[in-house]
Amino acid sequence: MSTHIIVADDHPLFRDAVTHLLERSIPGVCVTQVETLGQLSATLSGNALPSLVLLDLKLDDTRGLDGLLLLKKQYPSLPILIISAYDDGKVVQMSMQCGASGFVPKSLEMERMAEAIQAVLAGDMWFPELGASEDETPADIHTLVETLTPAQLRVLALLRDGKPSKKMAAIMSVTEATVKAHLTEIFRKLKVKNRTQAVLATRDLDLPDPRVTD
Repeated sequence: MSTHIIVADDHPLFRDAVTHLLERSIPGVCVTQVETLGQLSATLSGNALPSLVLLDLKLDDTRGLDGLLLLKKQYPSLPILIISAYDDGKVVQMSMQCGASGFVPKSLEMERMAEAIQAVLAGDMWFPELGASEDETPADIHTLVETLTPAQLRVLALLRDGKPSKKMAAIMSVTEATVKAHLTEIFRKLKVKNRTQAVLATRDLDLPDPRVTD
């Protein structure tokens, strides 16, 4: 399946720059450009969901996190990577809490931006450092794991078994997009950034057998 990415930004020069970056770094990518939330919603309506949406927080017909909240409510499994000039720590943290899969400051070097986009496409999260120590671990990982839904627990157990997203989807009889949405929520709830950190954080915990369904 080809990679389809929608770039939603009100600056045509920036849209073009990101489009060229995507075409250069992702073989066979299909890029759609939109400049308003209305155009983005119209593009999403009635069509197969794209692999990823790159969303600016400042569009002509929306402000702040309103667009992100609306999109996540309508399309919970849609991966959204925020690309914004507003890289204040509180904005980054709120974007994570509102369901974004990542946050890329527009000031970031293009090659690093490409790495962030590829990480999110692979199912990881990508957020800039917020001053926390790299080896900082949650005070009580048991409490955090208890916030996971049964489906998220299954995904986490399959992740610890080394299963890729495609295999997880087949085992759980869901789409790969659904698995990636579960992973995003798992990372957010466990306060980790990627699959490796999730596995390391929960390596000493007993999880339900992922082959057992409710």
